[in-house]
Amino acid sequence: MYFRLRTWLGVGWWGIVFAMCAIASGLFPLISFMGYFGTGRLREIVFGASFTWISLVGIVFVFFFLMDMTSLIARILDWLMGTSFKPRFFEPRKCVPATLLLILVFLLYSYYEAWNVKRVDIVIETSKLPDEIDRLRLVHLTDIHFGGLNTAARFLKVMDIVHSAKPDILVMTGDVVDGDMSYWEEKTALLATHGAKYGAFAVTGNHEFYFGIKQAVDFKERAGFTLLRDARADVAGIAILGLDDPTARGRGWERGVVETLPDSLSFPEDKFVLILKHRPQIIDGSAGKFDLQLSGHTHGGQIWPFGYIVKWMYKHEQGLTFIDSSAVYVSNGAGFWGPPLRFLTPPEVTVIDLVKK
Repeated sequence: MYFRLRTWLGVGWWGIVFAMCAIASGLFPLISFMGYFGTGRLREIVFGASFTWISLVGIVFVFFFLMDMTSLIARILDWLMGTSFKPRFFEPRKCVPATLLLILVFLLYSYYEAWNVKRVDIVIETSKLPDEIDRLRLVHLTDIHFGGLNTAARFLKVMDIVHSAKPDILVMTGDVVDGDMSYWEEKTALLATHGAKYGAFAVTGNHEFYFGIKQAVDFKERAGFTLLRDARADVAGIAILGLDDPTARGRGWERGVVETLPDSLSFPEDKFVLILKHRPQIIDGSAGKFDLQLSGHTHGGQIWPFGYIVKWMYKHEQGLTFIDSSAVYVSNGAGFWGPPLRFLTPPEVTVIDLVKK
């Protein structure tokens, strides 16, 4: 990023400022994690601002890399064709300003997308609903990430969608708490107004262990949620299996570990089985034994091109997919982590209608 800007701006005092900002961006998250900014709002703002800067550097790097590749291709074509065409536009001094303009457009749209939560509706047919219920509406929230640069005003948009959907059951699949919740009573009260007919249920995500599982449990219970930690709840004629995030077992960073169903749980054959699981990984040997799994965690990559990394890490990376007779829905999440930016992965509240065949 520095060398490309230098070709346009020349060498000057701004380079020293740039270097200081770059060093600070790497130190602030570490300092924040170590608690030197306390546990209040200041820590979260520093943390969010630091990762916004880091993301900005990454985005600019990608755009400058694409700029260099375009310039290289133009020069190779000019040499191969032996024409008098001179790709002067692709000289760094001339194409850097155009690239910076594209970056600005990218950032403005990404900011707009991150703050405009969408409602996603899907319908799943099943023959396992009780006789007295023809349709059961689930509303799925995940990856809200309270903390950082999220605000109560933004969460109000999320709850407006929840209220308008009039859920029978509200479920949350982790990473709701991502900071100090002691001063977020407004969000607790707002979430508690969900109005789900048959109740609200939640599971843990990895970030809730990073910032203290006790406060995460307390927050969800005060908001009127039943927390399922490797536990089952039977409600409205369906079985809800809630699984703890692997971080609870010290396996949060391992890849390729076979997920198994805890010994205390089983798949009932006579009921619609809903699995709440933060990470979009399928329990070994469970395909065809459950009806629907709801997950989050990936954010759909949040910012292009990180979605390609998500696709490499997780088979079920975004949207609705099927494995045998089991459906898996992976939500983009209703919030964001780190920078308040999203690109081509809009935040969502998912409304799932289970309808009788």
